[in-house]
Amino acid sequence: MESDRRASVAVVGAGVSGLAAARLLQRAGLSVTVFEAGDHPGGQVHTLEIASGVHVDVGAEALHLAAPGVIDLLEDLGLANSMVAARPLDGRLLTTRGLRPLPAGVGPAGPSRLGPVLRSGTLGWAALARAGLEPVVARASRPLPAGRDVSVGDFVTRRFGRQVTATFVDPLLGSLHAGDVGRLSLRACAPALVPAATGRRSLVLRRPPRHPALGFVSWPGGLGELVAALAGELDIRTGSPVTAVTARGDRFEVSTGVTSTTVDAVVLALPAHPASKLLTDLSPAAAGVLGSGEVASVATVLISVDPAAARAHLQGTGVLMPSRQGRLLKAATHLSDKWPHLAGHEGYWVRLSAGRAGDDRLATLSDDELVSHLLRDLHEVTGLAAEPTRVVVRRWPAALPQLTVGHLDRVCAARAALPDRVLLAGAAVDGVGLASALRSGSAAAASLLRTEPQEVT
Repeated sequence: MESDRRASVAVVGAGVSGLAAARLLQRAGLSVTVFEAGDHPGGQVHTLEIASGVHVDVGAEALHLAAPGVIDLLEDLGLANSMVAARPLDGRLLTTRGLRPLPAGVGPAGPSRLGPVLRSGTLGWAALARAGLEPVVARASRPLPAGRDVSVGDFVTRRFGRQVTATFVDPLLGSLHAGDVGRLSLRACAPALVPAATGRRSLVLRRPPRHPALGFVSWPGGLGELVAALAGELDIRTGSPVTAVTARGDRFEVSTGVTSTTVDAVVLALPAHPASKLLTDLSPAAAGVLGSGEVASVATVLISVDPAAARAHLQGTGVLMPSRQGRLLKAATHLSDKWPHLAGHEGYWVRLSAGRAGDDRLATLSDDELVSHLLRDLHEVTGLAAEPTRVVVRRWPAALPQLTVGHLDRVCAARAALPDRVLLAGAAVDGVGLASALRSGSAAAASLLRTEPQEVT
């Protein structure tokens, strides 16, 4: 056997989680090769230059700084001093009472304070009275047993009542995951609520954080700057879809259909279904778990409209739609107001989002029909009827995994069934969002480094 050979790793998938894993493994001294089916790294990060020096993202839009380790990583990447902070959230909710400001203290998992909800006019008196019983309901509830999961929607509804779930949690958390909050896992999608569920703690009597919440950021060049920094000097082979991963003794052969590479370890940083196909022979049990996962297709449409018309009709930084409205438009983000680096350029940019689990309309619409539907929804909700001067459409088929009740147990079972030195990373296993992707890739690398020596003798 070759002496003093550097341990080698194949990372399959050059999305953010794959890049984060590859970067840490390479820095630890391992020989790392990244295989990417597409023509560029980044996965669901896709930045477009819409005008000279003006960049907008049509996939993931922002990075949340509050997640553990994010700021340290950005400092290490040299990106901390060039961040652009999104303006404070000033969104609007489409309610049965029309458009209302999103109350302070309301997040994707519901309200943490009832005073702002009362003053916002988003709920009727009966719904407010029911929500006000949350501290009493919390004390009377049975604690969520260890190892048991419930949906976010069921938990919030038991605590606050149906109207809080429909008015706040559905348009916020449901839009973020493009899913049904009545099926999304509490432990996977709203882990911050788990202590309240297991300990019968009130959500509105919790102490506020001692420090102000950290917000969302991007860069003047968009999130593509983050991808470029992560990619760094990595060996990334774009246009190289992996077709098979085969055990060869105590090593693995990674095949693209054109070339084969033998490595000591493999990190699959892929959506669930492609990962399942590669694991069919290596681990039928893990393949079965991943292959059964549900996904949602989504689409992003960017429009540029006359700034005067936009400011006459659009309020705040965006609008969120509840699923019960039945509209194709899921959310509208007023990019030119949300991001300081986009203000002052020609045209006012709005990002329109569509697509939810169980809604197949996207697949039946052409791009022109999609844009027409979304513009009609935007007009009916906000009054903005200006004809766009520019339109960009980006579809993301089967892009968002549905982390339904029991997700963490299923992922644990899949990982337990994997061969040694084959690891999973990415949104399909560890949750959506850039911060989750960074954490997932870093955790996969750390796990491998605990078991894999830097040199093989």
